[in-house]
Amino acid sequence: MSSRERLVNATAAPRCAAGARQAPPLVVRDVDGPLEMADCVALYDRVMGLRPGDGSLNPRLLTALQDNSGLVVGAYLGEALVGFTYSFLARERGVDGQGPRLYQYSQLAVVAHERQGLGIGRLLKLGQRDRCLAEGTTLIRWAYDPMQTRNAHFNLDVLGTVVDAFKPAMYGASGFGAATGESTDRFIVSWHLDAPARPAAPAPGPPPGGWSVGQVYDDGDDRIVVLPDDWHRLRAEAGPEHAARLRGRLTPTFTRLLAERTAVSCVRLPGGLAAYRFVPRAAAPGTAPAPDRAPHGRTPHA
Repeated sequence: MSSRERLVNATAAPRCAAGARQAPPLVVRDVDGPLEMADCVALYDRVMGLRPGDGSLNPRLLTALQDNSGLVVGAYLGEALVGFTYSFLARERGVDGQGPRLYQYSQLAVVAHERQGLGIGRLLKLGQRDRCLAEGTTLIRWAYDPMQTRNAHFNLDVLGTVVDAFKPAMYGASGFGAATGESTDRFIVSWHLDAPARPAAPAPGPPPGGWSVGQVYDDGDDRIVVLPDDWHRLRAEAGPEHAARLRGRLTPTFTRLLAERTAVSCVRLPGGLAAYRFVPRAAAPGTAPAPDRAPHGRTPHA
């Protein structure tokens, strides 16, 4: 099978009832042609819940990206598109006399609502990884909302990325779709495809007085930051104003920590909480994906 197509084990596909027709295998491959590009645009609009003024993609943009060193990778059940991701070739400035380094910047990955929880997001990222390695690219970067701790766990603990930058209000002070009204703060992750796999980070033990949301705790040389483990539920139950205040409190915290540290893990804690682990930059090795880890069904980034 070519590097452009990954036939996925049938366990990743929806299960059929006893006696029903066998579901088609899930295939991760390059999106092909304007009609399939249009399917990507339609899926993106549905998943993101976009309003008329939010803007969107279009098939011409995706085609131009794919034809000029970008990647548009889709997940298909038979002929049906159930998820896709796209990226474009980028470069960082050279340092210490070395030339600029090329990488793929992954702008988004989406999975159909009815197919989430099946590991399709993870398989899309592995397909994207395969395409990058086949073309000699060993680094992928993307952005995600740091408050979405389940996405953080997928990015950091499942795939093995690291957070090495923070951009408050990256897309403006008010988000779009389901995140309308929220600041578009983003962590930037780096996925080093050619580095050895990183050992799993230890789960932090609770401090004597218990965890407190928004606080920073010492764990040896590491720093632990505690957040709610379900941001959407917090906004619904405590209200968007409370959520905005918490986000605002954490902006200087993340800025300070990432000036000299790297986030390498985000794990769930008891009581509806989650904990980021920030380590000194010198202690943060390059990372590689660990495809044998359990899949996670959440959308990795947007």
